[in-house]
Amino acid sequence: MNPETGAKIDRGPLIGGVIFIVVGTFLLLDKLGYLPSGLIFHFWPSIFILIGIIKIIFPGAKPVGAAFIAVGVFLQLHELGLVRMNFWELWPVFLIIAGLAMLWQAMTQKGAPTACRPELDGFYIFGGGERHVNTKDFKNARLLSVFGGYKIDLRHADIDGTQAVIEAFAVFGGGEIIVPENWLIVMQGVGVFGAYEDKTRHFQPDPSKPTKTLFVRGMAVFGGIEIKN
Repeated sequence: MNPETGAKIDRGPLIGGVIFIVVGTFLLLDKLGYLPSGLIFHFWPSIFILIGIIKIIFPGAKPVGAAFIAVGVFLQLHELGLVRMNFWELWPVFLIIAGLAMLWQAMTQKGAPTACRPELDGFYIFGGGERHVNTKDFKNARLLSVFGGYKIDLRHADIDGTQAVIEAFAVFGGGEIIVPENWLIVMQGVGVFGAYEDKTRHFQPDPSKPTKTLFVRGMAVFGGIEIKN
């Protein structure tokens, strides 16, 4: 929560930005010769641990996050020489762990993924998700996919007042947002080696009613964001 404005902090792009800054910094230091030769390659399994921690932070992804951490810890111990077992002899075990985690997540999910709140957060990394939003006072959404994808269906939703905002980001991933035909889309996103596309058609059945405007902001880096009806 922002103490000055009272607005909810956008966790998805915040965490995604931190990941890329940290990884990019280490890679840059390695390229400039400030790190011991080969140090980065000895700690590459830590990325699995980081992904697992991020998934645990977000609701509904704890089992999958635990599986990522288990895989990362084993690989890291093996890379440091603390575990002598050959990974290629045990890799089917990790498939079983991943399968059990996804099965647990599916069994504990109650009903269809439907959102009834005016605000929506979605963070997908090495995975994907689909959400159906039916709230009648929709205000904003914050979405991020990293090596993943998402689909948000707003056809049964309505905007609180006349304006709403979606911040949609995709890095080596994609996003699809479906909106009602009577919403006017103002696209303010940027594609960097990617695409940010508005494929909607605007139709106002009752001109006497105020126009509902949806502002879509964000960035697609080596990925794509698509808005359509």
